[in-house]
Amino acid sequence: MAHSLNTCLEYHPTKIRRGSVQALVVLVLLFLIAGALGIFLVIWDGQAGQKAIDDNPPAGSVEGNLAQQANWAAEPIKDYIAKNKSLPSDEEGTKMVQMPRKRPPPTFYPPTPAGTGNPTYRKTNNGFEIVFPGTDGKPVVCSFSSEGAYEGATGLGAFTSEDNSVEDPLESAPR
Repeated sequence: MAHSLNTCLEYHPTKIRRGSVQALVVLVLLFLIAGALGIFLVIWDGQAGQKAIDDNPPAGSVEGNLAQQANWAAEPIKDYIAKNKSLPSDEEGTKMVQMPRKRPPPTFYPPTPAGTGNPTYRKTNNGFEIVFPGTDGKPVVCSFSSEGAYEGATGLGAFTSEDNSVEDPLESAPR
């Protein structure tokens, strides 16, 4: 009997050991494959969603919509800057802004405060501005850098003076 006990306790390298690490390795590999598949599906679904948004954009902010409208109106000016490395004169720029385009103006909801009438162009010290007739009777001014980058919009009457510079409210206040 002692001999059979020693035989059971001996190590046999040719026998496959039960309870080895193989099951744990397979389980870890399955988790890694499932995680990679999940990441791939999330990215693929996100790209499909982005394509749907690009094909049919949702309503944006008023400022974002105004930026798109101003960039649409400024396309001929930007083309002129790219070709001539300078800004057109006020007369040339106004003609360019008012000429017909290959694509219609963008329509938005919510609508922008800029009206649908013909915009005008004016050259400033730091770039140029596109002036839209406002929907409430007050013109909307969209400023661009001398390279054609959109810088923002303001109402014309309260913010800029005739020489195209920003007024200091402390200096212009009545005394």
